[in-house]
Amino acid sequence: LKFAITKSQRQHTAMRVALLFAAAAADYTWPRRENKGPQAIFGASPSDPTAPGPGPNGLAKTPPMGWMSWEIFRCETDCEAHPDSCINDKLYEQMADHMAADGYRQAGYNQVSIDDCWANITGRVNGTMVPDTTRFPKGMKAVGDHLHARGVLFGTYSDEGTKTCGGYPGSKGYEQQDAETFASWGVDYLKLDGCYNDKPGFVTGYPAMGTALQGTKRNITYSCSWPAYLGDDETSKPFAAMVDAGCNSWRNWADIQCSWGSLSSIIEHWGKYGEYLAKYAGPGRWHDMDMLLIGNNCVTLEEEKTQMAIWAISASPLIMGNDLRNVSEASKAVLLNKDAIAVSQDKLGKMGFRLNATSTATQVWGRLLSNGDVAVALYNAAGRPTPPIPVAPCPSWTKTTGGYVEACGGAEGNIGSFQNLTVEQAQASCCENSLCAGFDYNRESKAGYYKGNQKCGVTTNSKYDGYSKPSQIPAGAASVTVNFADVGLQGAVSVYDIWAGKSLGTFHGSYTAESVGLHASAFVRLSEVSEVVV
Repeated sequence: LKFAITKSQRQHTAMRVALLFAAAAADYTWPRRENKGPQAIFGASPSDPTAPGPGPNGLAKTPPMGWMSWEIFRCETDCEAHPDSCINDKLYEQMADHMAADGYRQAGYNQVSIDDCWANITGRVNGTMVPDTTRFPKGMKAVGDHLHARGVLFGTYSDEGTKTCGGYPGSKGYEQQDAETFASWGVDYLKLDGCYNDKPGFVTGYPAMGTALQGTKRNITYSCSWPAYLGDDETSKPFAAMVDAGCNSWRNWADIQCSWGSLSSIIEHWGKYGEYLAKYAGPGRWHDMDMLLIGNNCVTLEEEKTQMAIWAISASPLIMGNDLRNVSEASKAVLLNKDAIAVSQDKLGKMGFRLNATSTATQVWGRLLSNGDVAVALYNAAGRPTPPIPVAPCPSWTKTTGGYVEACGGAEGNIGSFQNLTVEQAQASCCENSLCAGFDYNRESKAGYYKGNQKCGVTTNSKYDGYSKPSQIPAGAASVTVNFADVGLQGAVSVYDIWAGKSLGTFHGSYTAESVGLHASAFVRLSEVSEVVV
């Protein structure tokens, strides 16, 4: 058996990997939760060493679908002060109840996953990982039994480090024992994070857990956070090694936050690297763009639709990060849209990507489906093109009170910072800079960031105001066109509107979605049709 690696082989591999990384270890510090993507303290290289793993486990033939607690509930452990939002058995059991009762399970969302902060923070008991007994008094098997009784799979969380990102016991050195413990609880899915470890630890630890999980003989889908801690450049990350480690999906990049700026930066990252990433995606192995914000009221309904469309086209897992007790009917309709889910779960398992070679204001994303159809998102990323950023004089500014207009591009959207300036001084500095489209301003500290664009919507924060050069605010709706030849179709093509659930007719050569709102996406399914010649 491929996963029957001897103890001496593992020890030899670990020693070899550690020696190869020794030079880089001199200035090493442990990664924390925020050290992902652009803030990673490690990079990756095609020449990095690898270690043997168990190989694919045969699971997750389509991208996993479900719910996870982190995005909304984080690490809230004070159940007395926050009884409805703390990390305890009640929370996960209620989510499973809603998943079964509200149509989510029937639509394909079949898993409830615990994230960080569930364990006994003081440590293991006789070497065994145990939950916090106050918040999980019946134990984790009881939680799993509750979920399974409702037809919902049981997901949990650990970390391939000495501690989890939240400071709870990690699985480094305990992979075999933890895998057996999780299996005894009835766990069906494990997310393994990467805090408090290093590159040599990733190389040997993730395969070790994959081997241990497969050794339990229980079907446990394995989600690895390994590549998220290796920086921005997706072309240098060891995806083949992750497949060999038994990973079914992996978090590639920065954590999603509840804002359009964060969501759009992830879309842009996949736009840049999607065609390369598609080579490593397929049944049993998926690139995870992070949780769905849909239902959280932190982005608009049209932005929620854009996330659903691009996640489906990119074959990303659809893991909801909301409170299922408080989802609006409009957002629920997006999550339960059967045609969007059909794109996500298409059995061909071919990942789609952005067809535009570079980032543009309007974009076309496409994915080939198993019957030859093509799913297409026509995405208005930035409205009609904005003119060049003007410089002095700046006779007027567009002010946002109690928040500011965010720049697209994540941290790269900021072009500089300032401290101890008045609003007038910050305006003067930005006005003279041809790269500065606006800035945020903390009224208390008199500090802020200069922005390279003003295209990612308003971030609400009562401590801040925002100031934008008026011409840099995106100008609304735009038309977006897909040329059928660009997606491999010819002749007559039927266009089906996924959001409206109806046919839009038959077209030749191209299809144009008119008046697509800012940050919105038309989502269509294209099918070649035979024309009868009379």
